[in-house]
Amino acid sequence: MSAPPSTREAVADAIARRHRRQTKARWYLFGALALLVVVLDQITKAIIRGQLDLRERREVTSWFSISRVNNEGIAFGLFPGRQEAIAVLTVVALSAIAIALAGLVSRNPMVAAGAGLLVGGSLGNLIDRLAHGAVTDFIDLARWPAFNVADCGITVGAVLIVLGLMADDREAEEPD
Repeated sequence: MSAPPSTREAVADAIARRHRRQTKARWYLFGALALLVVVLDQITKAIIRGQLDLRERREVTSWFSISRVNNEGIAFGLFPGRQEAIAVLTVVALSAIAIALAGLVSRNPMVAAGAGLLVGGSLGNLIDRLAHGAVTDFIDLARWPAFNVADCGITVGAVLIVLGLMADDREAEEPD
């Protein structure tokens, strides 16, 4: 018969179990947000493609319109007409991001949420490139290029990752 674990061993086991639960929850958060962004992005783009002709615009307010635009480039329309190269670049970038964030997602829920939004947005735009030859943009703010739900996910995700990493650094610097 084995001896019962010491208090120290029991505490270490409890901490390890808690860490595994937190890590699992953060990966679920990552996956759920990535899936949510892809689904919302593809639904909104399908609605826009079904309701508006290319370059058609519906003004909502003086500073906000819904405009159907096909973006054949990357951010702000850079590098138009190079869909294959952009698709390959997106896959390479997603792979690099996945590798870089894999260890960070388990450490911080804000980074996990940001990574999910960023990856979901990147996948949403990649689906458009592969299926339609261009990304459908439709959120049109005055004095700003049109964008979509995927772009929002990418931007908010990147901000959350930076904030999460900064919070992680501050926690590491604080004395116990």
